[in-house]
Parts: sequence; structure tokens; C-alpha cells
Amino acid sequence: MANPILKIKRGSGTPVSLQVGEIAFDTTNKSFFIGTAEGVLPIGGEHIFAKKTFVNDAVAAEASIRSSADSTLTSNLNSEISRATAAEGVISAGLAQELLDRAAAVSAEAALRVSGDSALDGKITTEKNRVDAILSASQADKDSFAEIVTLINSVDTTNDTAFAGYVTSNNAALASEISTRGADDTALGLRIDGVVSAATALTTRVSAAEQDIVDLGTDLAAETSARQSAISSEATTRANADTTLQNNIDAEASTRSTADTSLSNRITSLENASADSRLDAVEADVADHETRLSAMESVIDGGSY
Repeated sequence: MANPILKIKRGSGTPVSLQVGEIAFDTTNKSFFIGTAEGVLPIGGEHIFAKKTFVNDAVAAEASIRSSADSTLTSNLNSEISRATAAEGVISAGLAQELLDRAAAVSAEAALRVSGDSALDGKITTEKNRVDAILSASQADKDSFAEIVTLINSVDTTNDTAFAGYVTSNNAALASEISTRGADDTALGLRIDGVVSAATALTTRVSAAEQDIVDLGTDLAAETSARQSAISSEATTRANADTTLQNNIDAEASTRSTADTSLSNRITSLENASADSRLDAVEADVADHETRLSAMESVIDGGSY
């Protein structure tokens, strides 16, 4: 007798309901289901559990993406550090040169002021000496202060005008220099403020980049842990499903062995009976088997859902 083909209930998609212990196969998604007291339970198949190769490929792809992202981030960070370092070098050099220029300008101005003061002291001394000489050479009737002043004004108008012009010019030059130094100091302060602002912005960007690296490392560690957990869970589920399937196979083998033994005993009993009784028994058994086979056809072929 040929081995019978056992077909379980089958259909497309998840079964709506199954009897307790009844098995069904989803032909579309290649998945197995079993009926339980709580309802339909998925027990295996590509649609229920990811293949190990799929998990491995997903982990490898994720690792490749993370590695590429890490490399890009590191390259960008190194570029930013190089650019910032170069910018800081240019700013530092410019600031140092500006300080040197301002120091030289202040030193030159101080030298000019000392020279101007010395020249002014010399001219004042010269004028004093001239006044003294005029007073010494004046006539006796020129003894009053008003007359002396009139005499000086009458004989030294040219020198007074030149001296007044020098004083006016010197005051104007000093005021111009003070204004220039004030403007230069303001400009230098603005440039220093710009350097401080650029340095602060650079510090903020570097801190943000460092935090991105830390966050990326945390995400990568979490993703790796999740993938390892998923692989471990898949391995456990596969082992449990294999154990369940093996138990079902062992139970089916035991049932078949018991049925074969029973059938063998019946055949032996028939062989020991008389020909007529054996024939009657065989005919009865054949009729019984035909009835049972007819009933079993609907049981062996689970049909569809």
C-alpha cells in the first residue's frame, strides 16, 4: 500500500480561526499556524521569523552604514579643525601685527611729542631772553608795565604772530593725533571682539561635533545590542519550533507504530481463523476500511480556509 499524502489546512494569509491543535499553512507567505485555546498562534515560516541570512545581511548593512557615517563625520571634523586652526593662526598673526603697529605708532607719537615739547621749550626760552634783553635796553621813561608791553608789542609783532601760529598748528596736530589714536583704538577693539566671537563660535561648533560623535557611538552600540538580541531571540524561537516539530513527528510515529501493531495483530487473528470466517472477516474489514477511508479523506486533507 502506497504511503498516504497528508495535507493540512491551507490558504492565503493568517487563518481566522483553528481548532486547538489544528495546523494550517499560509501558502502565500510560507508560514505555519496552530490553533490554541487563546486563538491562532504563528509557529514558523519566512513571514513570521526573519531568516538568519536576512538578519546577518541587515546587521552587516547597518554596520557598513554606521562605519561610512563615522568616517564621513571624522573627515568633516578633521577638516573643520584644520580650517579653524588655520583661521586662528591667521587671526593671531593679524592681532600680533596690529598690536606691534599700534605700539610703534604710540612710540613714534611719544617721540614726536617729546621733540615738539623740547622745541617749544627752546622757543619759549628764546622769547624770554629777548624780552629780558628788551627790558634791559629800554629807556628810563619806559619803566611802567603798560609802556613795556606796548614797546614789546611794537618791536616783536612778527615773532608773536609766528609763535601763535605754531601753538595753533601744534594744538591742531595734537587734536588730530588724539582723534586718530581714538579711532584706531576703537577699530582694534572691534577686531579683538571679532576674534573673540569667532573663537567662541568655533568652540561651540567643535563641542557640537564632539557631541555628535558621542551620540553616534551611543546609537551604534544600541543598534548592535538590538541586532544581537534579535539574533539570539530568533535562534531561541527556531530551537523551540524545531523541538515542537520533532515532538509532533515523534508522536505521529508512535501513533503510526501502534496502528501498525494493531493491524498486524488483526491480520494474524484472521490468518488463524477458518477460510470462511476469515473471508467474512476480511470482507467486513474491507467494508469497514472503506467506510473509515471515506471518512478519513476529509480528515487527511485539511481543506482550505
